[in-house]
Amino acid sequence: MIIPGVQDGMDALGLTEEPPIIIREHTMDTDAREIVGAGLEKYKNLYTMMKYNGEALTSCRPRGPWAEIHRQLSSITSQHITNIHIMANLEPFRYGATRFIQKCVQAAQTIHHANGLHLYPLAYWAWPDSPDKARIRQYERDWIWFEAWARYAWNPDRQAQDENEYWVSRLAEVYGSREAATHILEAYNHSGMCAPMILRRFGITNGNRQTLSLGMTLDQLVNPQKYRLWPRLVDSDGPVGERLGEYVEKEWRGQDHVGETPIEVIDQILNHSGKAVVEINRAADYVCKNKEEFERLKNDMLCIRAMSEFYAAKAKAAMLVLRYQFSKDATDMKKALGFLEESLEHYRILADLTAETYAFANSLQMGIRKIPFNGSGGQYKHWTECMGAYEKELKDLRKEVENLVSASALVD
Repeated sequence: MIIPGVQDGMDALGLTEEPPIIIREHTMDTDAREIVGAGLEKYKNLYTMMKYNGEALTSCRPRGPWAEIHRQLSSITSQHITNIHIMANLEPFRYGATRFIQKCVQAAQTIHHANGLHLYPLAYWAWPDSPDKARIRQYERDWIWFEAWARYAWNPDRQAQDENEYWVSRLAEVYGSREAATHILEAYNHSGMCAPMILRRFGITNGNRQTLSLGMTLDQLVNPQKYRLWPRLVDSDGPVGERLGEYVEKEWRGQDHVGETPIEVIDQILNHSGKAVVEINRAADYVCKNKEEFERLKNDMLCIRAMSEFYAAKAKAAMLVLRYQFSKDATDMKKALGFLEESLEHYRILADLTAETYAFANSLQMGIRKIPFNGSGGQYKHWTECMGAYEKELKDLRKEVENLVSASALVD
């Protein structure tokens, strides 16, 4: 119905050149080659489009079944577009990791065989407003997000040294000095590694069901299959590696590990987020322009640090709970409790940092949001709303550990 409708419109306007028609991958329920091929018999200017990492940004090294579908679509028309879709794992913080963005565009071209790019804003469902309590438009706040994707869509193969100079110059225009710009660029690039790594190794889905910045429950980390773990997050959206359960079992059995491990990710997110905070603090004395926006950017770096510390501590707690399934040693659960307590303290810092700065974490505030908590009726959209649930989680585990310790003492 679409092609005849477009052709009718062309006839009515007296056009001979076909305007582009884009067919999105998720609209094709059956064989894409058959659907697009049938369309090409009647209309030549057809494009295909598919989400890059789903509805998140997780990797500059995509692989697996998702990458294969991209390549299949590209082989049909040779006009294939990668869609940088709703970034559910980046919301609501500022994102300007120009080096990672460049590598993603290179991957879209060389791995997915895409030759076009369609970019979404960071808070799609709130457009044009940003999630900040301060009244800011996204195209002003997130200028570096839009510029970086556009720059590398035009030419992804620019030299690293030239790019560093370019972005320092652009940031100097915004914040008033090259000294500030140099440190801000490093802060952006370090902070931008955290959410992609956290989601691909610990998350449940690359889709809208999960708001990464609001955290995850201990049970979601320990039993991801219970919450419908999305298989493409495991086999396509990051390097080969191990999930928490697999890692703990191999450790228990003394088996060799393969690829990116949870421990490696914990170390990396703490390292990157820590460096981001150091760099943004170094920039502070040199900022001459847009000081209010710089303070908001600085707060985002502190938020990403607190979020990373939360996930690092909670992942350690989850690994000890998983280890207990093999050891049946109450000591493992006592240690898990300690890490869960630590994770809650980091989350409390995150809630404090966002209480007066952000109106919400996720721009889609509906029941489709399930992780960490059900978002029906617009609830659980802010960190302060989630604190009570995480406090209850800690209270429940503390009681469970007390019962285990008591039972162990009786056996002894």
